[in-house]
Amino acid sequence: MLMYLAKAMSVNTDAFFLSLSMVGMAEMFDKTWFVALVMAMRHEKNVVFWGCFAGLAVHVLIAAAFGYSITLLLAPSTLQFMAAALYGTFTILYTYDWYTTESNTDLMAAGKDEIEEEFGGEPAINYGSAQGKDAISSMLPSRESFLKFRRVFMECFMAVFIAEWGDRTQIAMIGLHASKPLIPVMAGGLLAFGLLTLSAVLVGMYLSDRTLSESTVKAVCAVSFGLFTCLAIHDGLALRGVTHFTF
Repeated sequence: MLMYLAKAMSVNTDAFFLSLSMVGMAEMFDKTWFVALVMAMRHEKNVVFWGCFAGLAVHVLIAAAFGYSITLLLAPSTLQFMAAALYGTFTILYTYDWYTTESNTDLMAAGKDEIEEEFGGEPAINYGSAQGKDAISSMLPSRESFLKFRRVFMECFMAVFIAEWGDRTQIAMIGLHASKPLIPVMAGGLLAFGLLTLSAVLVGMYLSDRTLSESTVKAVCAVSFGLFTCLAIHDGLALRGVTHFTF
């Protein structure tokens, strides 16, 4: 009994950290991350955080539902190999992105410009600045302020939800939910999205003038998904009883 519990805990822990690391790597500096960053430069940080996080949390539930449905149709080892094929595809895509990206491209500036174009030319307010704090303190607890906060929440929610729909991360999460225990994968994904949203909000408040090489980020993502591919192949072979094949 104790051995069974220890094995179950080990499998759940592995699934949790795999989900946390995969979602974290795939989503960092992605389009949804920049949505949260730009929104944090315009609106109150708490509303932006919860609006963006709620939109991503819904995607975790959707991926879990699709992933669980797939587990009812296919054998566990087949699901592992399908996940490996999916992660391998993402490895190739990120490698291509890295190869075709100029080394001096600033990911931060490019991402902010893309989101700014989609949301128009509304002036940004940094709520971490003195001007932003004055704007917050001047808000009265009125119906108008409540409606404004609700509008900002829904704007953040819908912007992130639409941006994430059909994204590589969503597809990868479906594969992960189909091949690993459901609850640990959901917990890892939710924690990753929470930390990513928090980091985007903080960067939007304090560090929006920093630069970051886009090619470096793409290279890290390619290597990470390559490792996820190897792990999925290893697990699939183990389920098929091929114990002598190790990475």
